Amino acid sequence: MLNRKCGLSLIELIMSLVLMSLVLLAFFSIDIFSKNHVISADRRAKVQNEISNTIAYMGKYVQQGIGDYSNPPIRRYPAAGAQTGFQVRLDLNNPKTPRDLLDDSWVIFYLNGNQIIRVLPGYPNEVLSGRICGAFVANVMPDYPTAGFYVRIADQGMSVDVGLVGRYDPSTAANSDNPQVAMKTRLVSSSAPAQ
Repeated sequence: MLNRKCGLSLIELIMSLVLMSLVLLAFFSIDIFSKNHVISADRRAKVQNEISNTIAYMGKYVQQGIGDYSNPPIRRYPAAGAQTGFQVRLDLNNPKTPRDLLDDSWVIFYLNGNQIIRVLPGYPNEVLSGRICGAFVANVMPDYPTAGFYVRIADQGMSVDVGLVGRYDPSTAANSDNPQVAMKTRLVSSSAPAQ
């Protein structure tokens, strides 16, 4: 009678362990990659939303800006010295006095560190974004903004080109965990003549 023994040889055992390790490694690599990708996409979306909302908020006030070519509704802030933003002339009176520009107020948007701040008389200052990376740049609007808060007053003060560049963490360099987002647009006052 033949004596048959059922069992595994050492080579079969090692091969099965190697194959099982490769399968587990592939599974966990996909899982880790997916989690990192989701985190990066979530951070990019948060930065995009914040910058988009900041530009929309600025646009709301710029559209309400009043003035004419001799007293433009939009100008740099501050008017002299180190510029850090722009300001828009608003008629906050009740009732409105559109022909009297001397009684109007100015809403100010300026960069302070990594924050875009809105100043409106009679209201507390409001931080619109805390994710701006870079410095204030006046009179320049590149095709692809790279860092900061760009402002270029156009059409003799009737419109303003605004560019914002933000990161999830503005104090560190951009990478896959710290995405950078740039947006730019032209905001036009309702006082601007139709083209």
